[in-house]
Amino acid sequence: MHGPRVLVVTRRFWPFTDDNCQRLLQFCAALTRAGAKVTVLTARWHPSWPPYSVCREVPVHRLLPSPNTNWNESHFQKNAVQWISKTAKNYDCIYVDRADSLVSSLQSKSSKWNLPLVVRFSPEESGFGLATGLRISQVAMADQCRRVARVVCPTPNAHRILVSQGIAESQIARVADTAWEHVTRSDELRTNASNALFDTSSDFLIPGRTDLLLHLGVSEAIPLRKAIQAVCDLLDSGASIRMWIVGSGLDPSSLYDLIKSRGWHREILLFDGFDDLQELIRVTDVCIASNPKEAIQYTLPMLASAGVPILIADNQECRAWLPENQHFQLYSTEQALSLKLQDFLANRERWTAAAVALRQTMRRGKTLDECIQQWLSLFRDSILECKA
Repeated sequence: MHGPRVLVVTRRFWPFTDDNCQRLLQFCAALTRAGAKVTVLTARWHPSWPPYSVCREVPVHRLLPSPNTNWNESHFQKNAVQWISKTAKNYDCIYVDRADSLVSSLQSKSSKWNLPLVVRFSPEESGFGLATGLRISQVAMADQCRRVARVVCPTPNAHRILVSQGIAESQIARVADTAWEHVTRSDELRTNASNALFDTSSDFLIPGRTDLLLHLGVSEAIPLRKAIQAVCDLLDSGASIRMWIVGSGLDPSSLYDLIKSRGWHREILLFDGFDDLQELIRVTDVCIASNPKEAIQYTLPMLASAGVPILIADNQECRAWLPENQHFQLYSTEQALSLKLQDFLANRERWTAAAVALRQTMRRGKTLDECIQQWLSLFRDSILECKA
């Protein structure tokens, strides 16, 4: 049996590197490796981006306009419907990665196309980079899912919301977000990754006997500035550490001014986002997530499954995702983060043991192959029901 031909519709995709885009890129690549014929329909956010490209063997079509305003959003939805109307015969089903008004636009035409519509419902995720009109309530998001073939929810909380809003259990499929890549760490792999990064840029230098603190993911200004201040305090006390802030999504000039005012602009560096985190994860000693809601879907599962000690800013969205709170190190204030970092430097073996325990917890769930097969079965069942 040939794999299903799945059209993935999403506004944001590679080369964006925020958490949602990372998850979706790896998901599409994993489906493709498993035999599905995946095509991505997305927005063309910059004039220099080509209308068509291929990323990790996945064809990507980009439509104008970029839906960064409510007016542009309505035109993007109209253009997406027109594009699918012309190409519907090339696909077996449509997957929409976010439950909002785009679902209604496509659902009104999906019966004419004779294609089932599968939608992901994840109320925990943010509306980063999207038009303000798309930042709707959980109830409104659930309402978008009433007439689709399947609703995929990654968390128990999402499942409860759907059921409470009257969505039939037969429509709902529970598929947890997973680490689409399991990164192996060792001293040899760390050395190789460090050399590879340094060959890319001499800024990626980690002096001997120096610990590397990694901050990943789109950030909010105040939490990130507090994390920077805590690390500066640690450097002031004589700690031999470096901090790399990767893909914060914030204006780097204000962050750099803060770092320079503390005198640590050679030890704390700012970088753009990466679309492959493996080398970074292999070289880091500890990771800080100051804005975990922008890292829950992909980055944190990947770090946890690799056995990296993680310091996470405590908030409600993160607690809904954590499988076992005792294996995570949570902090709520700048001072608490400083104390946690000092404890890491003084008790590395205990932190490593906790990270390994968390890795084992993460890997007790479905394997990557099992998760992908669950997705393929979900698509195939939807296709068969639509044809029937």
